[in-house]
This record gives sequence, C-alpha cells and structure tokens, in this order.
Amino acid sequence: MILMMNNNIKDIRNIIFSGKNIAISAHTSPDGDAIGASCALAMAINQLGGKAKVFIEEYSDTFDVIPVNGVIEHNITDFKPDIYVAVDCGDIQRLGEFAQVYSNTPVRINIDHHKSNTYFGIYNYVDDESSSSSEIIYLIIRDLFGKFSNPDDIAACIYSGIVFDTGGFRHTSTKSQTLLFASELIKYNFNFNKIYNTIFNTRKYSEAKAMGKALCNMKNCFNSQIVYSYLTENEIAQCGTTSEGLSEIVNYLKGISGCETAVFVYERTKGVFKVSMRSDDKADVSIVAVKFGGGGHAKAAGCTIESENIETVLKSVICEIEKSLA
Repeated sequence: MILMMNNNIKDIRNIIFSGKNIAISAHTSPDGDAIGASCALAMAINQLGGKAKVFIEEYSDTFDVIPVNGVIEHNITDFKPDIYVAVDCGDIQRLGEFAQVYSNTPVRINIDHHKSNTYFGIYNYVDDESSSSSEIIYLIIRDLFGKFSNPDDIAACIYSGIVFDTGGFRHTSTKSQTLLFASELIKYNFNFNKIYNTIFNTRKYSEAKAMGKALCNMKNCFNSQIVYSYLTENEIAQCGTTSEGLSEIVNYLKGISGCETAVFVYERTKGVFKVSMRSDDKADVSIVAVKFGGGGHAKAAGCTIESENIETVLKSVICEIEKSLA
C-alpha cells in the first residue's frame, strides 16, 4: 500500500535528475538490495549529466558480483551534496555515519519499501508492497533506459537487488510486477545466472563453520513454533568470519519444519547484539523489531540491542514474539 504521506513519483524523479550534486546512501551493513538500488540510481544520474556518488559502509565481497562501476565511496568529507537520497532505510539512524550530512543537506529524499519507515525525508516515496527498494528505483527510472549510454550495468544492479530481497523470488513479497520487471531486466547484457548463484549458492569455508556453530547452538520453544540461535563475538572470531558472513543463518532456521518464527542473535561488539527475525503469517516481526528500536517487514525484520549478555536479549525478544503467536 502506497501511503498518503508519499510525494508524487514524477516529482521525485524530476528532483533527482535536476543535474545537481547528489549523494546517495543506504543502510548500515549494506546488502544486495541496498547496494543494487543505490548504485543503479547513481549510474542513471551520471549517465544523464548529473553528478552522483554512493556513500555506504564496506560490505561482503559476495556482492562484488554487482557491477557498481566505481560510484561507491566510504568517506563523504570532500563531497558537498545539493540533494541527498536515502535508499532502503527505515529511519535516519540506519544511515549510520552519513546521517548527519543527510540532515544538513537542503533537499532530502527518502526512497524505501519498509513498513516501519518513519518518512524522515523532505520528499518521501515508500511502498511497503514493493519487493525491494531496487524495484522502486526501477519504477522511477524505467522510462529512461533508452537514454542511458550503458543500461546493462544499471539493469544488473537492479536485478541484483530484486533477487536478493526476494530470496531468489521465493518470498511472498514477490508479486507479478516483480517478475515482470525481472523479465525486462534480463533482456540486457549481463550474467544474471552468475549474480543469482554467487549471492545464494556461494559461501566461504569460514561462513560454513559459523553456520555449523549456530546450528549447534540452536534451540526451540513455544511448542517448537519458535526456533532460535546465537553466536557470541568469540564464537564468530573462532570461525574466522565476521558479521558479514552470518546473513543466511536466520533464513536456514526459518526453513525448519514447524517453525513459525526464527530468531538469530549475534554479538557485534561487547554488549551490542544484532537481532534478525523471520516469520510466517502468524507473527508480524516488524512490530517486535520496532519495540527494540529496529524495523523492517512483517516477515523479515531486525534490531540492535545493548545488553549485558545474549541470554537477556533472547529472552526479551522471544517474549514479545510469543505474545504475537499466542
């Protein structure tokens, strides 16, 4: 459902393609949708005469398969944007270190697909029915593809984001429009099979070890409807990986027979815990996430919690999920 607080998509397109200096950022710990959507928009702007750069954190080398064409930087100090576009961020805090520059930029745009979005831009376009932010970016620039000097890489970026956030078209967020857009995108010259297989079927030895450790720590409760696991900072280090190598664990937990809601918690730094949740129709995990300062979708959400220990985090989160399942 597109909410009444949204601005007209044509007006947002006109602002974005006004030829000014534009900074684009996505959420912290960027994933395939954040990277694909941001870079597709930046390349589109640059190919039509504007000047755009993407400012995001370092990300997993799994996503190196996405052709970003050098538009990404990690330090915004020397770039003074006239317009700042936040992509795939439910709230301004999700911009991390770039939030302050965003707040100080005269024209601020917010493009997102999260149900929990706080409409923090001066101009907003949020559609929680879209499969991904990449799908929204395609909607914005779809009619401009004939004007791009290199549409192939832009198409590859958008396809990557859609594929990632739909779990390879497996999630219920996949609509007929999603598949229509994907079919249009793969007509361009890029290796969509390689993108799909790299994102979903390739993993490092250290990531496999972390998955194994998480499965050893796995437990269930609430008549086996909740399956949960965790990794401490030390366990992650012992496996030889980082937080970037943990993204598939919660999805694996959710696939266990009888599981209505899966929870995975890992210790980012001492006393700081990242919570990821996946759910079926019974529990809206975005509501749970918001209670702890996070956000997301009804079936996929997360938050970051500061606590003395991981057991307290699990107990608090599971208690809220049980209320939703009751």
